[in-house]
Order: sequence, then structure tokens, then C-alpha cells
Amino acid sequence: MSALLSMEHLTGGYGEADILQDVSMHVDQDEIVVIVGPNGAGKSTAMKSVFGLLTIRGGKMLFDGDDITGWVPNRIVQRGICYVPQVDNIFREMSIHENLEMGGFLKKGDLSAAYDRVYTLFPDLKERRKTMAGSLSGGQRQMVAMGRALMLDPKLLLLDEPTAGLSPKYMEQIFQICRDVRDTGVAILLVEQHAKQALAFADRGYVLAAGKNRHEGTGGELLADREVAEMFLGG
Repeated sequence: MSALLSMEHLTGGYGEADILQDVSMHVDQDEIVVIVGPNGAGKSTAMKSVFGLLTIRGGKMLFDGDDITGWVPNRIVQRGICYVPQVDNIFREMSIHENLEMGGFLKKGDLSAAYDRVYTLFPDLKERRKTMAGSLSGGQRQMVAMGRALMLDPKLLLLDEPTAGLSPKYMEQIFQICRDVRDTGVAILLVEQHAKQALAFADRGYVLAAGKNRHEGTGGELLADREVAEMFLGG
């Protein structure tokens, strides 16, 4: 089976600086793939390249049979990829339900099925749907951001450090939600600073350093790799 997303020998970055150097990755359908590595490794840059947020000067990006290299973000969203940035990812002055409504802006017609799908994944949000998003905890705000992206029923969900700043309790809850989302048929590519925990729950992972591929494998394989552990996971 061909990959849902395939990044082939990507080189690119911002302005004239190439952050990514010949990076290749792929995400299959119904799969959680995590990108880990030291600070400045190019993890978030690699993810943003999928969403059309940087200049690609070499290589290509394929998604579900289409070459999407150089596509602008709104076209990428319409094709079935949604992106949740690490910060500024909710409308704080709107209720939870209004945030979800904003997430469905591209859908035509009745949004009832989309609301039901999101509230089934995030029952805590349903109970508090009239609450202003800005008053929520960090973990709950992250759920709102993920739920808003899922309103468009994407094929691939991009998550940039979804557990940053969260307590261990909320970290595990977010990871479990990622599993639940995958089980609905949505593939996930995420960047994570909590590398050990992320590799423990992900199907596969990539280790980047200095904008280049260093290691790849299943989560278990990377956790068991002595070199990966010593260089990138704190021993």
C-alpha cells in the first residue's frame, strides 16, 4: 500500500536559509508518526513544510496520490490536511462550540455530524461547550484546537508539540486521544519534545538532527536503539 503522505528528499526553509537538508519521511493511513530530536533539529520546520509554510527548494511532497509541492495552506486544507500549531491555536474569546464552528468554515451544509464526531472524541468539551475557551486549562485548550481541526474531517492531522507545558495527566490524555483519532481513520504526524513518551505510543518515528534524517523505525525500535537513547533521549 502506498503512503498517504510522502516527503521525498526535501530541502528548504525560510528566506534563503535551508533548515531541512534532504529529508525524507512518510506517513501511512491509520498511522501515528512522531518526529523527535534535539532543539533546533528542524522538527517543526519539517511539519510546516507539509502545510505549505516554507519554501521548498528541492525534493517533492506527495499526498494521497497528488503532488502537493508548493501548494498554499488553504488548498492543502481542502485536500484533507489540517494543522494544529503549538501556540495561538484557539479563539480565546469564543466558546468551545464557537471554536468548533469556526473549524468547520469550509464545510457546506449541516455540521451536526461533525459536532457529534468531535464531541464523541472529546466528551469533556461537550459538557462545557458554552464555556469560553480562554478560561480552560492548557490540556483542555489543546483538545479544543484538535477538535476544531477535526471538524473538517481530515485524512491527516498535523500536531506541533501538542503536550508542551502540560501535566503528565493531560499528556497521557492527549496521547490517548491521538490513538482514538487514529482509530477513526485519521493519520497523525506530530512533533514532540517528550521523546520517550511519544515514541512509546507512536507507530513509527523519525529522529532529526541539524535538519537531516538520523534514525527511523518503529517507536519500540527507536527506544531500544542505544545510539538514539544516548544521543537524543537522555541515555
